[in-house]
Amino acid sequence: MKLPLLLCLLALSTAYGHRILCMFPVPTRSHNILGKGIADALLQAGHEVTYVTPYPDIMKPAKGLRVVNVNATLKIFEGMDIINTATKGDFRKVLAYGRDIISIAMETPELQNILKKEDFDAVVSEWFFSDVNAGIAAALRVPWILLSGTVMSSHMESLVDDIRTTAIIPALLAEFPIPMSLWQRLMNTFITAGMTFGTWLDQASNEALYHSLFGPIAEARGVTLPPYMDALYNVSILFSNSHPSMSTAQSLPPNVVQIAGYHIDMKIPPLPKDLQDLLDGSPQGVVYFSMGSVVKSAAIPLEQRQDLIRVLGALPYTVLWKFEEPIEGLPKNVHVRPWMPQPSILAHPNVRLFITHGGMLSALEAVNAGVPLLSIPVYGDQSTNAFRSVVAGYALRVPFRPWSAAAFEDALKEILGNDSYYKRAKHLSKVFHNRPVEPSKLISHYVETAIETQGAYHLRSPSRHYQWYERYMFDQLVVILAVLYILGKILKALFRFIKSLFVGSKVSKVKKETKSKKVKAQ
Repeated sequence: MKLPLLLCLLALSTAYGHRILCMFPVPTRSHNILGKGIADALLQAGHEVTYVTPYPDIMKPAKGLRVVNVNATLKIFEGMDIINTATKGDFRKVLAYGRDIISIAMETPELQNILKKEDFDAVVSEWFFSDVNAGIAAALRVPWILLSGTVMSSHMESLVDDIRTTAIIPALLAEFPIPMSLWQRLMNTFITAGMTFGTWLDQASNEALYHSLFGPIAEARGVTLPPYMDALYNVSILFSNSHPSMSTAQSLPPNVVQIAGYHIDMKIPPLPKDLQDLLDGSPQGVVYFSMGSVVKSAAIPLEQRQDLIRVLGALPYTVLWKFEEPIEGLPKNVHVRPWMPQPSILAHPNVRLFITHGGMLSALEAVNAGVPLLSIPVYGDQSTNAFRSVVAGYALRVPFRPWSAAAFEDALKEILGNDSYYKRAKHLSKVFHNRPVEPSKLISHYVETAIETQGAYHLRSPSRHYQWYERYMFDQLVVILAVLYILGKILKALFRFIKSLFVGSKVSKVKKETKSKKVKAQ
C-alpha cells in the first residue's frame, strides 16, 4: 500500500514541476558556479531547468536538465590582461562587457529558437553590469527572479525599493567603517549619486538594446514587449549572495532573500586520495593559496612570484598553491596544482589559513569552513570584500600593487601567530550556519512562490507605485509650503484689516473729540 502511494506522490511532484530558464552567460567560471547552484537547487526540487552557460561541462547530466551552450561569450575576455586592466581602474570596459555578453549570447541560434517558440514559468538571471537582461522575462511574460552575486548595492536596492541606506551603510565599493563619520557619509552620498547618475546616462543605450534584442522575440511570440522601465522594475524576487555574518544588516523588502553559501554543497565531497593523505599528514597545519578562476597565478609578475615562493617556503606549514603552470625548484613544503577542490580543502581540520584574492565565493567558502583569510585583492569588489573581512576580525590584507614581500611576510606571521583570527573565523562560521533552513531550499521556495502567485506582488515594496517626487514627499512639501504661504497671506491681510479697524476707530474718536471742542468753543 505504501509503495503505490509513494509512486503516486512522486508522479504528482514530477507532473507539477515548473519549467524554468536560467540565464548565466557571463564568461567566468565563478559566475557560472553561482548559476550551477541555482540550477541544482531547482532540479532537486523536481523542476525542469534550461541552463544557458558558456561552460556546458559545469553541469552534470540530470533528469529535467537541458544545457544551452553560449560559449561565444568567452571571446569577450580572450586576451584581456585582467590584472593590468583592473589595477589601472579601467572599469568602463567592464560596463561595455555587460552589454556585449547578453548581445553575443542572444546571437546563439538555439537560444533564439527556444525564446521564440517555447514556454517557461519563470526566468532566473544574474545581474552583471547590465540591466538589459530584464527583457528575457518581459518577452516571455513570466516572473523575473534576479540574482545579485555580491552583497546588496544601491543599484540592486533601487530595482526593488528606494535607496534607503546611503546615510548609514557604505556603498558597494566604499571602504568606510560603521558608524561613518560626517566626511565619510558625505563621500558615500557622492559615490551613490555618481553611480545613480551613471545608470541614468546608460539608460538610453540599454533601452535601445532592450528593444533590438527582445522586440523580435516578443513579436515572434505574438505579444507586445512592455516599456523598458516597466520591465526593469518588474523584479519578482531578488536573491542576494550575502549574509549578515559577513555583510551589514539592512532593512529590505520581503522579496529580497539572502542566500549566501547556496552554491556550497552541504555534503562536502571527499578529497582525492593524494590530497587527503597530504593534509592528514600535516598536523602542524596547512596554508591554502588560490587567486581564483579569473586572476591566473601565472600572470603574477616573476619577481612577485619569486617572493611568494621564498616566503611560503620558509613557513613551517604545508602549502597548497593553485597555480596553472608547473614551477621548477619548489621548496619541499609547497605543492602546486592547476586545480584544487577548494571547499573540500577548506573543510579539512588542518587548514589554518586561506590566502586569496578576496573574491566573493572564496570569502563565503572561508566563512563556511571557519578559516581565516589573508587577502591580496586585485580588482572589482575584492578590495571591499577584504576590507569587510578585516573589520570582522578574521582576516588581514596586503596590496597586490604596490607589492611588498615584507608586508606579505609580516601579515603571515601575524595571522598564523595570533590565534584570535582563527577563533573569530570559527565564531563567524557558527553564525553563518545558524539558519532555520538551508539557503538552497530558499531558492526553490521563492521561485515557486513567484510562479504560483504570478509575480510575488504581495512581497514587493509599494514604493514603485509612486513617482520619485511622491516617494521623497516633495509633493507634500510643496503643498505644505503653499498652505503656509496662503496662511501667511491671510494672516497678513487679517492683520491689515484689524489694524485698519483700530486706526479707523482711533481717527473717528479724534474727529469726534475735535468736533466736540469746536462746539464748546462756540
